[in-house]
Amino acid sequence: MDNNNPFKELPFGEMPESETPISGTPVGETTIDETPIDESTLEQINTEEMPVEISDSGEIVMPGETSDNPSEEGYTAFSETVTAPVNEETFEAGEDINTDEAEYVTEGEDEYDLPDKIEVADKRDRRKNNIVEEILDWLKTICIGIIAGVLLVLFVIQRDDVYGGSMKPTLNSGDVVFTQKISTYFKNYDRGDIVILDGKGMYGYDRDEYLIKRVIGLPGETIRIADGNVYIKPKDSSDFFMLEESYLVPGTQTTVRSYGVRMGYDEVKLGDNEYYCMGDNRPESNDSRTLGIFTADRIKGVAVIRLYPFDGIKLL
Repeated sequence: MDNNNPFKELPFGEMPESETPISGTPVGETTIDETPIDESTLEQINTEEMPVEISDSGEIVMPGETSDNPSEEGYTAFSETVTAPVNEETFEAGEDINTDEAEYVTEGEDEYDLPDKIEVADKRDRRKNNIVEEILDWLKTICIGIIAGVLLVLFVIQRDDVYGGSMKPTLNSGDVVFTQKISTYFKNYDRGDIVILDGKGMYGYDRDEYLIKRVIGLPGETIRIADGNVYIKPKDSSDFFMLEESYLVPGTQTTVRSYGVRMGYDEVKLGDNEYYCMGDNRPESNDSRTLGIFTADRIKGVAVIRLYPFDGIKLL
């Protein structure tokens, strides 16, 4: 053997005196991991697709293993399958991702927080839906209220303003009254009712405004005005009685002008659906004494309450 050969043959297990043994596994001794490798792990090793990590202690952590340091980033100590966080850098780098073993989560967040976030989002959506439904309910209520108000005004009740003094002292100019229309559908009126009348087309009345007067004579009755008083003969009677009118100013005289006398309005027999109406301010009122009788279709409502002035609110 050549003494100059740097590779001096030594007995097995010995080292040259000039060499310092390396700490770790003694030379000549080999540690063999006899843990069986399943086919899937072997296939991943062969195809170089098996994800592995090096722990802080220098150990190789295989899929399905848990790290000695539970806080190591990228591993879940209580899961059999390693969950590798996938972030934007991974996608940009174009690395292969095994979607069967990786959960797509935001970096720095635990994938187990997602159900809670989904639940919060669902609650927000439900809250928005509830707000929308509430707004729609309010809109429906407002629309129903408007429609109901229009129907009330058209068919049930209306507001009327009084102009002029023909109904003094009961009503004065500027008063506001509410009138009901229900009676107009049944043609049911009583003596003493304060009614709203349409005088258009009647001789002696050339205005567009409605009249407001009091019902004095009813269908079938005979009305006579004489001696400053009103006398009424009922439908099935042959005698007249004098009408007591407490709503007039004491001492008021009811008379008929010469034109009305010529027209026969000082004594008139009423037919079906005919009414004799006069204002409470007899000296100034333009009513049946000059205009003639009013038919039922000219009655547009019955005043039920005076709403204004507020200090004079009262039922009529």
